[in-house]
Amino acid sequence: MAESRSSGRFRPGSLNVLVFRLMALVLLGWVGPGCATMRESAPNPLPVPVADYESVWNTTVAVLDEYFDIASEDRASGEIVTNPVNGADLVSIWAGDSVGFWERLESTLQSIRRFARARVEPAPGGGFLVRVEVYKELEDLAKPERQMGGRAVFNTDYNASRTREVDGPVQVPIGWVPRGRDPKLEELILRRIRDALFL
Repeated sequence: MAESRSSGRFRPGSLNVLVFRLMALVLLGWVGPGCATMRESAPNPLPVPVADYESVWNTTVAVLDEYFDIASEDRASGEIVTNPVNGADLVSIWAGDSVGFWERLESTLQSIRRFARARVEPAPGGGFLVRVEVYKELEDLAKPERQMGGRAVFNTDYNASRTREVDGPVQVPIGWVPRGRDPKLEELILRRIRDALFL
């Protein structure tokens, strides 16, 4: 009698190996082109071998304006300061201030904001140096806003106010904790400035 080969189990080396190889090919096809198109990083400060200060200044302001609202420009000192902007989360795909998945995930789970300072200064050998510094801050609250899940039926956080002029609890001023600089966004902005100046 001939023994049946199909016993209902997967044979080692047949389907499992095929699935593994297909998954590896898909992964290489997805990750491989990203590695091949990796661009050269932009140094900070970015050396710009252009003699025209106005074009370097206007390009720097235009690129920063794509990510932030400009708070002040001082051409005499060569400094540009932006207003803080809330970090782009996983839903806000149109905003570009959170670079990469992990930055967007952090901005989704935490209240993160960023602001930038840029300087355009003369380079020692001619041309200009463009320095961009992006700072990241985390919101500091006394407790989570609109917290309802862990609270009991009665709110015991505030005593009953017996005076007539007070409407409710006084809000604690919002503070921001510095989280350091954001090198990924700095590099992205410097690359955009470099590309805009055709360097």
